[in-house]
Amino acid sequence: MIFLHLIVAHLLGDFVFQSNDLLQRKYKSWMGIFQHACIISALTILSIFPYLQHAAAWQVISIIFGMHFVQDHLKIELDARYNKKKNTLPFFADQIFHVALIYVLSLWLTKFEPLSLPDWLENLYSSYSVTIYLIGAVLFSYAYDIALYQFLRKRSKKKLEYTANIPSMLRRIAIFSVIYLLILVSAGNLM
Repeated sequence: MIFLHLIVAHLLGDFVFQSNDLLQRKYKSWMGIFQHACIISALTILSIFPYLQHAAAWQVISIIFGMHFVQDHLKIELDARYNKKKNTLPFFADQIFHVALIYVLSLWLTKFEPLSLPDWLENLYSSYSVTIYLIGAVLFSYAYDIALYQFLRKRSKKKLEYTANIPSMLRRIAIFSVIYLLILVSAGNLM
Protein backbone atom coordinates (compact mmCIF):
# COMPACT_ATOMS: atom_id res chain seq x y z
CA MET A 1 0.00 0.00 0.00
CA ILE A 2 2.92 2.37 0.66
CA PHE A 3 3.92 1.93 -2.99
CA LEU A 4 0.47 3.10 -4.10
CA HIS A 5 0.58 6.10 -1.77
CA LEU A 6 3.98 7.09 -3.14
CA ILE A 7 2.64 6.67 -6.70
CA VAL A 8 -0.23 9.05 -5.89
CA ALA A 9 2.29 11.61 -4.63
CA HIS A 10 4.43 11.17 -7.74
CA LEU A 11 1.51 11.46 -10.16
CA LEU A 12 0.16 14.55 -8.44
CA GLY A 13 3.61 16.16 -8.37
CA ASP A 14 4.71 15.25 -11.88
CA PHE A 15 1.40 15.93 -13.60
CA VAL A 16 -1.25 17.81 -11.62
CA PHE A 17 1.00 20.27 -9.74
CA GLN A 18 3.53 20.86 -12.52
CA SER A 19 2.22 23.90 -14.33
CA ASN A 20 3.44 25.13 -17.71
CA ASP A 21 5.10 28.00 -15.87
CA LEU A 22 7.02 25.60 -13.62
CA LEU A 23 7.93 23.45 -16.61
CA GLN A 24 9.39 26.51 -18.36
CA ARG A 25 11.35 27.43 -15.23
CA LYS A 26 12.77 23.87 -15.12
CA TYR A 27 14.15 24.29 -18.65
CA LYS A 28 15.65 27.71 -17.85
CA SER A 29 17.29 27.10 -14.47
CA TRP A 30 18.10 24.49 -11.87
CA MET A 31 15.89 26.53 -9.53
CA GLY A 32 12.79 25.39 -11.43
CA ILE A 33 13.90 21.78 -11.00
CA PHE A 34 14.51 22.47 -7.31
CA GLN A 35 10.98 23.90 -6.92
CA HIS A 36 9.52 20.86 -8.68
CA ALA A 37 11.49 18.48 -6.43
CA CYS A 38 10.22 20.40 -3.38
CA ILE A 39 6.62 19.91 -4.56
CA ILE A 40 7.28 16.19 -5.08
CA SER A 41 8.79 16.02 -1.57
CA ALA A 42 5.86 17.83 0.06
CA LEU A 43 3.40 15.46 -1.59
CA THR A 44 5.56 12.51 -0.56
CA ILE A 45 5.45 13.72 3.06
CA LEU A 46 1.64 13.89 2.87
CA SER A 47 1.42 10.45 1.27
CA ILE A 48 3.44 8.67 3.96
CA PHE A 49 2.51 10.79 6.99
CA PRO A 50 1.79 7.76 9.24
CA TYR A 51 5.46 6.75 8.89
CA LEU A 52 7.08 10.11 9.58
CA GLN A 53 8.10 9.10 13.10
CA HIS A 54 10.70 6.77 11.54
CA ALA A 55 14.03 8.15 10.30
CA ALA A 56 13.65 5.83 7.29
CA ALA A 57 10.65 7.85 6.09
CA TRP A 58 12.75 11.02 6.05
CA GLN A 59 15.53 9.16 4.25
CA VAL A 60 12.99 8.01 1.64
CA ILE A 61 11.77 11.60 1.23
CA SER A 62 15.36 12.83 0.86
CA ILE A 63 16.21 10.14 -1.70
CA ILE A 64 13.07 10.92 -3.72
CA PHE A 65 13.92 14.63 -3.60
CA GLY A 66 17.54 14.09 -4.64
CA MET A 67 16.86 11.52 -7.32
CA HIS A 68 13.98 13.50 -8.76
CA PHE A 69 16.16 16.60 -8.92
CA VAL A 70 19.10 14.77 -10.54
CA GLN A 71 16.93 12.72 -12.90
CA ASP A 72 14.92 15.71 -14.13
CA HIS A 73 18.10 17.76 -14.54
CA LEU A 74 19.67 14.98 -16.63
CA LYS A 75 16.50 14.52 -18.67
CA ILE A 76 16.35 18.23 -19.48
CA GLU A 77 20.06 18.37 -20.39
CA LEU A 78 19.92 15.24 -22.54
CA ASP A 79 16.65 16.31 -24.14
CA ALA A 80 18.13 19.70 -25.10
CA ARG A 81 21.33 18.18 -26.52
CA TYR A 82 20.26 14.94 -28.14
CA ASN A 83 16.52 14.91 -28.66
CA LYS A 84 16.20 17.17 -31.69
CA LYS A 85 13.54 14.86 -33.17
CA LYS A 86 11.42 15.23 -30.01
CA ASN A 87 11.39 11.50 -29.36
CA THR A 88 8.96 10.34 -26.65
CA LEU A 89 11.47 7.91 -25.13
CA PRO A 90 12.95 10.40 -22.58
CA PHE A 91 9.48 11.17 -21.20
CA PHE A 92 8.52 7.52 -20.75
CA ALA A 93 11.99 6.45 -19.53
CA ASP A 94 11.85 9.24 -16.93
CA GLN A 95 8.51 7.95 -15.64
CA ILE A 96 9.73 4.34 -15.56
CA PHE A 97 12.82 5.31 -13.55
CA HIS A 98 10.71 7.33 -11.09
CA VAL A 99 8.31 4.41 -10.58
CA ALA A 100 11.17 1.90 -10.21
CA LEU A 101 12.79 4.05 -7.50
CA ILE A 102 9.45 4.45 -5.73
CA TYR A 103 8.95 0.68 -5.78
CA VAL A 104 12.36 -0.02 -4.23
CA LEU A 105 11.89 2.65 -1.55
CA SER A 106 8.39 1.41 -0.72
CA LEU A 107 9.80 -2.06 0.01
CA TRP A 108 12.12 -0.47 2.54
CA LEU A 109 9.31 1.46 4.27
CA THR A 110 7.02 -1.57 4.61
CA LYS A 111 9.34 -2.85 7.35
CA PHE A 112 8.14 -0.07 9.67
CA GLU A 113 5.01 0.23 11.74
CA PRO A 114 2.75 3.19 10.89
CA LEU A 115 1.42 5.60 13.47
CA SER A 116 -1.91 4.68 15.00
CA LEU A 117 -4.59 6.82 13.34
CA PRO A 118 -8.22 7.55 14.26
CA ASP A 119 -10.47 4.91 12.73
CA TRP A 120 -11.99 7.18 10.07
CA LEU A 121 -8.54 8.34 8.93
CA GLU A 122 -7.11 4.81 9.03
CA ASN A 123 -10.02 3.57 6.90
CA LEU A 124 -9.50 6.35 4.39
CA TYR A 125 -5.71 6.04 4.32
CA SER A 126 -5.72 2.25 3.96
CA SER A 127 -8.53 2.13 1.40
CA TYR A 128 -7.34 0.50 -1.81
CA SER A 129 -10.50 1.74 -3.52
CA VAL A 130 -9.77 5.39 -2.76
CA THR A 131 -6.06 5.09 -3.59
CA ILE A 132 -6.69 3.27 -6.89
CA TYR A 133 -9.34 5.86 -7.75
CA LEU A 134 -6.87 8.71 -7.20
CA ILE A 135 -4.25 6.96 -9.34
CA GLY A 136 -6.77 6.26 -12.10
CA ALA A 137 -8.17 9.79 -12.05
CA VAL A 138 -4.70 11.31 -12.53
CA LEU A 139 -3.68 8.71 -15.15
CA PHE A 140 -6.83 9.21 -17.21
CA SER A 141 -6.71 12.99 -16.96
CA TYR A 142 -3.34 14.72 -16.73
CA ALA A 143 -1.00 11.80 -17.45
CA TYR A 144 -2.95 10.76 -20.54
CA ASP A 145 -3.18 14.36 -21.72
CA ILE A 146 0.57 14.94 -21.31
CA ALA A 147 1.46 11.59 -22.93
CA LEU A 148 -0.75 12.54 -25.89
CA TYR A 149 1.05 15.90 -26.05
CA GLN A 150 4.41 14.05 -26.20
CA PHE A 151 3.25 12.14 -29.30
CA LEU A 152 1.77 15.27 -30.93
CA ARG A 153 4.99 17.17 -30.18
CA LYS A 154 7.00 14.46 -31.93
CA ARG A 155 4.86 14.62 -35.08
CA SER A 156 4.66 18.41 -35.26
CA LYS A 157 7.03 20.38 -37.47
CA LYS A 158 6.75 23.44 -35.23
CA LYS A 159 7.33 23.89 -31.52
CA LEU A 160 4.20 22.97 -29.56
CA GLU A 161 3.42 24.34 -26.13
CA TYR A 162 1.42 22.10 -23.82
CA THR A 163 -2.06 23.32 -22.95
CA ALA A 164 -4.21 21.16 -20.71
CA ASN A 165 -7.38 20.01 -22.44
CA ILE A 166 -9.58 20.35 -19.36
CA PRO A 167 -12.92 19.39 -21.01
CA SER A 168 -11.38 16.20 -22.39
CA MET A 169 -9.73 15.41 -19.05
CA LEU A 170 -13.03 15.91 -17.21
CA ARG A 171 -14.81 13.58 -19.67
CA ARG A 172 -12.18 10.89 -19.14
CA ILE A 173 -12.41 11.27 -15.35
CA ALA A 174 -16.20 11.01 -15.53
CA ILE A 175 -16.03 7.87 -17.68
CA PHE A 176 -13.36 6.35 -15.43
CA SER A 177 -15.41 7.22 -12.33
CA VAL A 178 -18.54 5.53 -13.66
CA ILE A 179 -16.65 2.41 -14.77
CA TYR A 180 -14.74 2.25 -11.48
CA LEU A 181 -17.92 2.69 -9.44
CA LEU A 182 -19.59 -0.10 -11.43
CA ILE A 183 -16.61 -2.37 -10.78
CA LEU A 184 -16.69 -1.57 -7.04
CA VAL A 185 -20.44 -2.13 -6.83
CA SER A 186 -20.28 -5.40 -8.75
CA ALA A 187 -17.41 -6.58 -6.52
CA GLY A 188 -19.35 -5.46 -3.43
CA ASN A 189 -16.40 -3.30 -2.32
CA LEU A 190 -17.14 0.39 -1.92
CA MET A 191 -14.25 1.03 0.52
